[in-house]
Amino acid sequence: MKKNISSLSEEVYQHLLDQIFSNQLKPNEKIAESKIAAEFNTSRTPIREAMRKLQSQGLINIYPNRHAEVASFTTKEIQDIGTLRISLDLLSIKLAALYGSRADFIYLQDLANQCLQAFYNNNGYLRRKLDTDFHMELCRISQNELLYQMQKDLSLKIQFILLHYEFPIENEEEHLKQHLTIIDCIMNNEIDKAKKISIQHLMEFYHLDIKDPEEFFMKQENDF
Repeated sequence: MKKNISSLSEEVYQHLLDQIFSNQLKPNEKIAESKIAAEFNTSRTPIREAMRKLQSQGLINIYPNRHAEVASFTTKEIQDIGTLRISLDLLSIKLAALYGSRADFIYLQDLANQCLQAFYNNNGYLRRKLDTDFHMELCRISQNELLYQMQKDLSLKIQFILLHYEFPIENEEEHLKQHLTIIDCIMNNEIDKAKKISIQHLMEFYHLDIKDPEEFFMKQENDF
């Protein structure tokens, strides 16, 4: 049975996404439409539809009448993502404290521990995935669909950055343990403490240069 364009496009999308996140396609690498067309025995229409979706997610760049290539990020772009990530996580923490159940937080603890174990096992791919999963789950608990969708869109860029760019952290083990501390604080209703640790956690990772970050982000919250 012949597949329709929409179905083929989704298959191509997943194929390209897998290649990007398995490091088979690297930043700035051109995407060979003719090779993909041969692999899927299809015209270029579903391929271009898939690439437009990846472009909208910030993972590839399309140059009309020339070529498409895997995206790359400047230091400034990565830091902009980090700044937005902090703002979204702070809101997630507040809403998770309001709507989260004990079962939700136990599952978060499990993700945090799995992430830490992946670090101990030197499994960089799994550690990166679980790190992203932790922040996505924290957002899901917020029960705010719009916030969750914003985090979901951002998470693909973050996974890409985690895979392709080095972020030296002085003590990575302690950095990952901060996930567990954040959960403990939320469960103990120490929301401001949870937010401060989250700010420190992400400031360190993204190497952001913001003076008095706690005042900046927490005052920013109060201004809304």
